[in-house]
Amino acid sequence: MGQFIQPSALDPFADIDEAKATEMIADAEAMAILAAPCLPDLLTAPEGETDADAARRQAKLAALKAILRGAILRWNEAGTGALSARQDTFGPFGQSETLDTRQTRRVMFWPSEIEQLQKLCASGEQGKAFSVDTVPGAWLHSPWCSLMFGATFCSCGADIAGRPIFEGGTA
Repeated sequence: MGQFIQPSALDPFADIDEAKATEMIADAEAMAILAAPCLPDLLTAPEGETDADAARRQAKLAALKAILRGAILRWNEAGTGALSARQDTFGPFGQSETLDTRQTRRVMFWPSEIEQLQKLCASGEQGKAFSVDTVPGAWLHSPWCSLMFGATFCSCGADIAGRPIFEGGTA
């Protein structure tokens, strides 16, 4: 049986043989876990879970069930369409028309469903800003170094030696 959805959850929507439904559910759940590896974690309550956290986890499980059900039902409907051909002739003129309503399954989940599955794994915490200091260590430049006059380069050598080595400075 499935972890997240049972074959009976499909009964109101489609008449699917239970053995077929069980296999379809197993396939859909496996593909969902590959898309969002945290999904099995939703089944167990973490230690110290509050009532609000439990309600949020249950809502995520319900959303997961809805996503899986939609994909399974779409898969079940694939291929049930028809291929019809029509040919009309009017004197020397003829016209043929082919209407293909068959669906072929290319992927289990639509990209939007994969995004929804991955959002179920999100903790809800926002990223925080950070900074990286890219300025090299504090060097003592000579008072007459070009940097002291607004230049973008060092003329006293402190940038390469860690202390002034040119222009006779002793800062």
